Parts: sequence; structure tokens; C-alpha cells
Amino acid sequence: MNAVIAQSDVVTAYGWGTEVLWAGLMSGRTAIRSTDRFAERKFVSNQVAMVPDLVVAEGESRCMAMLKQLLAPLRWTIDPKTALIVATTVGEIEYIEQAVLDDSPEKSSFARPSVLLERVKEFLRLTGPATVLSSACASSAAALTRAASMVRHGQADAVLVVSCDAVSEFVYSGFSTLLSLCEVPASPFDAARCGLTLGEAAAWALVTRDDHKLATKDSPAILGWGNTTDAVHMTAPDRNATGLTRAIAKSLAMAGRAPADVDFIAAHGTATIYSDAMEMTAFRNAISEPRPVYSVKGGIGHTLAAAGLAQILIAARAMSLSVLPPTVGLNHPDERAIGWVQNTPTKLQRSRTALSCNSGFGGVNTAVLLGSINQ
Repeated sequence: MNAVIAQSDVVTAYGWGTEVLWAGLMSGRTAIRSTDRFAERKFVSNQVAMVPDLVVAEGESRCMAMLKQLLAPLRWTIDPKTALIVATTVGEIEYIEQAVLDDSPEKSSFARPSVLLERVKEFLRLTGPATVLSSACASSAAALTRAASMVRHGQADAVLVVSCDAVSEFVYSGFSTLLSLCEVPASPFDAARCGLTLGEAAAWALVTRDDHKLATKDSPAILGWGNTTDAVHMTAPDRNATGLTRAIAKSLAMAGRAPADVDFIAAHGTATIYSDAMEMTAFRNAISEPRPVYSVKGGIGHTLAAAGLAQILIAARAMSLSVLPPTVGLNHPDERAIGWVQNTPTKLQRSRTALSCNSGFGGVNTAVLLGSINQ
């Protein structure tokens, strides 16, 4: 029995829906724009990828504003007993900002991830088990593997994975202090890349058994996964890529696949110098022979916890269409990325198995192997 993604949806800076995200990436045009939202702070960069025309009610967070609209179709259709996993890094961090700026310390308690979990659970009227998973920028990918494990082991018939992070001044100032932001839109795996661009997104995926009533022949299967921690540095990646290499190897072993079975790779691709280099080292270590690789972050920015789920949904679309989207923002590939990463749509000769990778602060790494239930 396989665990599959039976249903899903996403919102990014391109707009609402997976189709819109796919079309935006395939166009080769970025959704990253300049903003004056934090202009008075004089940060290194004013480039962001924000959800357009998002209506945020008084006292509401950007995360909940995104989630309410995105999850609305599920409110009256999802089984109330469905298990829930919410994946986020900073969640409703605006409440801490308000607590400081308004000298209202009581507001800070609203920023707890457990509060966001209860908001989502109440909005969907769910009564089943619910938990928060926060594993830096690998959060939603790790949550997807947890959901797949629960389904495989009979702990749940269906698990809803919900992920969201919004662009906030708190996060923006943090990455600016780390000198991680680039003055121009992110260019993953480019020889002249200079840093990441922050973005916001929300996504959800309903994980079920492959014989569940909601699963179809086109539902992407979660074949295998690996979660590791290299613990080399608080924010910097392991330049030898030992953690991500092991995560990829674990995903292949669980799925009973060989490196040669991987048809393409959805990379984390943050566009920071060391993170992109680490990933290419891991791909060369674990896969060896070049495979088509893409990153979505030149189009939608780095969406933190939601990054993994967004790229996995695009990987599923790429498998079904046998076409890989371009890496938006890529002009001249880094020497080690030549032959792997492309800046134009790539027709796939074979698209049965996809590898998706994410890494984050603290040395966390998640690799997810996707395939077809018809294989």
C-alpha cells in the first residue's frame, strides 16, 4: 500500500491555485516585486514575493487570511475525523510585532503555533488528532512524510497537511541581518547569485491510502523519504552535504529504488551561495549522473515552511505532463550546475519518479521520492 496525495491546493505570489503557479513558472517571469512595506527600515533589499490583493481583516494575520480562502472548499467536504498537521516556521508572527510596537505583551501569546493549529482545526471543524510540525524550511516536506507514515502504518485513513508562512518585518529583518537577502530577485544556481528573496505562500495536501475513495490513478504516490540533521552550524549548510546525501539515500532505500530511477529533481534552490552549492554536492554524491533540476524560488521567493509542499505539487504536475518548468531567474548556471539546471522548460523523456529536497536552519534535511500508483 502506498500513501498518495489525493487532493491539494496552493497560493503563492503568482496567485491562487496550482494551475496559476504552474503557468507563472512556465512563463519564465518572476512574481517577485519591489515593495515599500518596510522601506523606512532601510533593509539591504526591498524585493519580496507577496500574495497579490490579499484581504486581511482587522486583527487577523496574513497566514489566516491566506488559509481561510485556500481552505474554504474543504470546510463542508472534509471528514471531521481527518488528522491534521500544520507546518510553519513563524506562523502568525505579526502578533509578536504588535505586542512590541503597541506595548501590549498579552498579544504575543496569539503568535504561538498551537494557536494557529486551533484556528485551522476550528475553521475546518475537525475533531481528529492534530499537531504542529516546525522543522525550519523543511517543515511542510517533513510534515508530508509524517502524514505518509501515519497512513502507511494504519494510524489514520487520511491526514491533512496545511502549511503557511507570510512575509513579515520580523522575518525580513532577520534574514537582512544575516546578509542573506539579494538586492535583485533570487537567481537559483546562477553563477552570479547573491542571496535569497523572501516570499509567502500557503498550501495543503490531503494524504490518503492509494485505495481511498478520494485517490485516483493520477494521484502522486509518496514512495519514500528521508529526514536527517547534520548539525554543522546554526544557519550555514554542511558544505560536504552529508546530511542531505543521507536523506536522499534513505528515500531511495525506502522506495526500493536506485539512483538511476530518479527522472528529475525538485531542488530547494534558495539562491544563496553556500546552500545551492551544498545541494549540487548532494545531488552529485547521491545521484551521480546529471538529472534535470529546477527551483521555484526565482519565481515565488523563499516561502519558508511552505516551500517544500509548493515544489512537490509542481513536481507532481511535471510528472503528469512530462515537462519540467524552468528555473526562473537563472541566466548563467554555476559551473557545478551545468548540465543539471535549465532556464527553459524541459521535455522529460521519462517522468515516473521525482526527487524533492529541502533543507533548513539547524542542518535539517528532507528528501521525498514521488512516483505513480500505476508503476
